[in-house]
Amino acid sequence: MTSSLVLPPPSLEHSRFAVVDVETTGGRGGAQNGGRILEVAVAILEGGTVHLAFEALLDPGIPIPPWVARLTGITDGLVVGRPRFEDVAAGLGRALEAGVFVAHNARFDWRFLAVECATVGVPAPVGKPLCTVRLTRRLVPELRHRGLDHVAAFFGVDNPARHRAFGDALATAYVLRALLGRARDRGVETLEQLVELHDRPRLKLRIAEP
Repeated sequence: MTSSLVLPPPSLEHSRFAVVDVETTGGRGGAQNGGRILEVAVAILEGGTVHLAFEALLDPGIPIPPWVARLTGITDGLVVGRPRFEDVAAGLGRALEAGVFVAHNARFDWRFLAVECATVGVPAPVGKPLCTVRLTRRLVPELRHRGLDHVAAFFGVDNPARHRAFGDALATAYVLRALLGRARDRGVETLEQLVELHDRPRLKLRIAEP
């Protein structure tokens, strides 16, 4: 007779988070209608320590819109001779594996990566992403504006490379570390509990008439 060993859910302290940011060519249709990734970075948060695990500036294969160049500083000339997404997909996959995918407005980054992966025939990121915008809404309800600039400023996180993937990934990782601290203050100790908090529907508060 064999017995199965039931492992406890991983604690937040021992969980590994792969914090992602992508800079893109934009466009109304986004990833579904021809938008491409210009730059991608992954910062790892584990045991309270943050480090940049992966970064790549890419040739998107299409002209960079002027407004994107002004916002990011990434120009057509800067990406000449840079790798294409298919050239870095394997290294990116290794940086993402065994970590919980996290991003600020995670749906945006997830969708762009999923489309790029499908285009070149490699597996897309797996698992359910965590969004630091959503976590901020749950854990910092007093903060009305939840853009990365506002949340970073609230937690005292500097970002000298705003609108560059490596800068925003690192800033988001430090924001996540601060959010995990707030989660622990509310009794959240495991990754499972964090996901439950993340997925919890927003309560619609009704102000009773006097």
